[in-house]
Amino acid sequence: MGSTSAQNSEGLGRRDVIKRSAAIGLITVPTMSFLASCASSDSGSDKKVEKGKATDKNPLGVNASAPLDFVLFDGGFGTEYATDAVKQYEKAFPDAEVKFTPTQKIQSELQPRFNGGTPPDLIDNSGAEQMDMGVLVGKKQLADLTPLLDASSVDDPAKKVRDTLRPGVVEMGQFDGDPVWILYYAYTVYGVWYSQTALDKLDAEYPEDWDAMLALCAKAKKKGIAGWTYAGKYPYYVPFSLYPFIGKIGGREVLDAIDNLEPNA
Repeated sequence: MGSTSAQNSEGLGRRDVIKRSAAIGLITVPTMSFLASCASSDSGSDKKVEKGKATDKNPLGVNASAPLDFVLFDGGFGTEYATDAVKQYEKAFPDAEVKFTPTQKIQSELQPRFNGGTPPDLIDNSGAEQMDMGVLVGKKQLADLTPLLDASSVDDPAKKVRDTLRPGVVEMGQFDGDPVWILYYAYTVYGVWYSQTALDKLDAEYPEDWDAMLALCAKAKKKGIAGWTYAGKYPYYVPFSLYPFIGKIGGREVLDAIDNLEPNA
């Protein structure tokens, strides 16, 4: 299991948010013909799509003629990596009709489809409007990715997909049990940038400790300059710097206390 304080169906714990802020979630829904045995219909019925024959080149038994509906969060990683994957899928299954939709409105566009029983087959759930994956798991609206993880990897058929992943990726996709509902596929590093131009205007040096930083911010404020700022269009980026500060200064016990909603945490 991954470390989380929300082990039920009510949503992600704050530990998950901290752990997963450096990753983008790739998840599949139960109606995914590529990863499971059924596919959604336009009418939202329970009509099943027959699986294909499992082979070395098709270990998951994909129905070669079944359509594929893929919705991607269109963010900082762009869409080229996704369109490249779509091309590979179309090459492997030329009779399959692939619908690829990049969007930044994940929740507002997909929540009605989930509620109506016609979700896409594959989604990249991220951004300011990402859906609560804990809720989707609790409502049994996602597919178990274990068959995918146990399949042979593309680059080295001698290895399973799970053997090519970084430590912790499998556990991060689990919720109170063995099934893996989410595959996190991107790692990144966040940092804090400062403006030398702004420091020069303030006739100041880069602050080397906390007290010096607070003094510099006070000096900047007197001249109408914000000591800290961020892209106002995407305020959810603020915790990406905030939580590492909390952990560095207070240690893991402070993060755990926040996770567990302890008084005065």
